[in-house]
Amino acid sequence: MQLRQLEYLVTIWDAGSFSAAAAQLYLSQPSLSQQMRALERELGVELLERGRHGLSLTPAGRVLLPHARQVLDAARDAVDAVRQVSENRLGDVHVLTVRSVASGVLPLSAARWHTLYPTIMLRLHDFSHRRELEAATRGGQGDLSIGPRPSEWDGPVVSLGYEEMVLVGPGDYRQHSPVDPREMATADWVLYEAEQGMSEIVDWLSAVMDFTPRAVARTGQVAAALSFAVEGTGVAVTPANAVPGGWAHHTRRIGPGVFREIVAYSRREPTDLVTRYRDLLGSIELPLTAGDELPAGSLRC
Repeated sequence: MQLRQLEYLVTIWDAGSFSAAAAQLYLSQPSLSQQMRALERELGVELLERGRHGLSLTPAGRVLLPHARQVLDAARDAVDAVRQVSENRLGDVHVLTVRSVASGVLPLSAARWHTLYPTIMLRLHDFSHRRELEAATRGGQGDLSIGPRPSEWDGPVVSLGYEEMVLVGPGDYRQHSPVDPREMATADWVLYEAEQGMSEIVDWLSAVMDFTPRAVARTGQVAAALSFAVEGTGVAVTPANAVPGGWAHHTRRIGPGVFREIVAYSRREPTDLVTRYRDLLGSIELPLTAGDELPAGSLRC
């Protein structure tokens, strides 16, 4: 059974005759009759009867006709939905990211996107660790991934800038100089559970600066680590963009600065709609530092 055969059945019945339907469909009447006979042979029943008073539906035809209308309506709706997506009037953009970037970097872009494309939903799924993000991207999830630069990536990668990692503690550090490794070696630490991506940053930092953090607490959430640190449990490392504005005076730069690059990447060249969101990220002022504006001697993790 073909979609066009159902269209022919509906048109014949609505037009009242084969000749009128053939004219509407721009077909010859013999071709239209041939298509209807093929449909009846496939179903094994007659659908239409021709009599002195015109056409009539057989019992099988009466059953099939409303279903044919439903199928045709669904097909038209499907075509219209696809057309709206292709014309950027409907659809969604599915973004994968890591948790700290979701809350610290992307909110402005989401608000701007909604203003520009109110009918296009921005769907955001966040992960605790960049390894989970990369695995999900390789597995075919999402349209665009935003997070730390992946290693050995074959698809498109666009740099968005660098987020700074800062040390958070209970004091008021507005007048303090950057923290050095000796202070970090003697401090009590709020560390992260292994499944939290920030644990990787702390491990890298302690190796580069040659100290072993003395753990007094562990958590799987950046927000919890911030609260613990501000309340005096110990110091913690977090992205600067994850620190609420009212707590900025509880942060200190680590040495000349420690930065992590944030990129937008995908398995293949994104669609036009996804490219628009990626371009939007590059056109607004994100809480990131451009590569050519990084402080001299800063470290990149």
